[in-house]
Amino acid sequence: MEFDLRQIKAFISVVDHGGFNAASKVLHLSQAAVSERIANLEHAIGMRLLDRNSREIRTTSVGRRFYTLARQLLEHKAAIHLELAELAGVVRGSLNIGASTIPGEYVLPQLLPRFCSEYPQIELNMRIHDSAEVMDYVHNGDVEVGVVGARPADKHFSCEKLWDDRLLLVVPVGHRLAGRKRIRVDEIARDPFIMREQGSGTRKLFETVLATREIELPPVTATLGSTTAVKEAVIAGLGVTIISERAVRKEVEAGILAVIELQGLRFERNFLLIADRNRTQSPLCKRFIQYLRDCYRADAG
Repeated sequence: MEFDLRQIKAFISVVDHGGFNAASKVLHLSQAAVSERIANLEHAIGMRLLDRNSREIRTTSVGRRFYTLARQLLEHKAAIHLELAELAGVVRGSLNIGASTIPGEYVLPQLLPRFCSEYPQIELNMRIHDSAEVMDYVHNGDVEVGVVGARPADKHFSCEKLWDDRLLLVVPVGHRLAGRKRIRVDEIARDPFIMREQGSGTRKLFETVLATREIELPPVTATLGSTTAVKEAVIAGLGVTIISERAVRKEVEAGILAVIELQGLRFERNFLLIADRNRTQSPLCKRFIQYLRDCYRADAG
């Protein structure tokens, strides 16, 4: 039984991207070349890995098991390269991480420069999306770890608490409530409300707290797909929102936005470091996790 890593990578890419055409674009190969590699792989194994009779490319039962083993093989290969580099006194390789919007845009960018300066020969790639999407990235093996603002329901994830965060009501400085430190939630009942999309940790926390107190969610005027878009919409006067105080710190200091607490309601959370319990983390990833722990402990005093 002889097969090589190129064939394995082609198979994984077809499964991950849902077909030969998409995989060929990712691998920068012709579709025929990808098909040939997988055909040679199936011939070497002596069993079919993909069902080509359906309209969609699907894995056979053997293919599903082989996919898991193939993923593990590539992870071990990467770990071997890193271990050998460490023995040579050099840490190199690539590290793929995921982050939801708030930690990805307002926490990690301040921490990454020092880590990258300690390991100048690494390549660090960070995907920023909402918490639900980052969980999918981790589960699918697209990233090794993620930092999110909502707790996964799936027990396949390990979770570790990091920095805390608080959501506040945010209004333009010219708003009738600007200057108030605290208001009742019914005082914004007639204000247009702007929210992040479903899947956002910010939205999930806001809805959960209101549901716990049996408070009706304010009518949503606009649903926007990024924190930056939400902030800009508030500044432009589209409405008010609930957002992380980390995200509006500069705008508040500049006198562009105002933050207000909602009386009797506390929108607090921890950012969580998540990983897939069933995957082996690379030595580089383990170093990054320890670095985040050290930064968190230093901030916590």
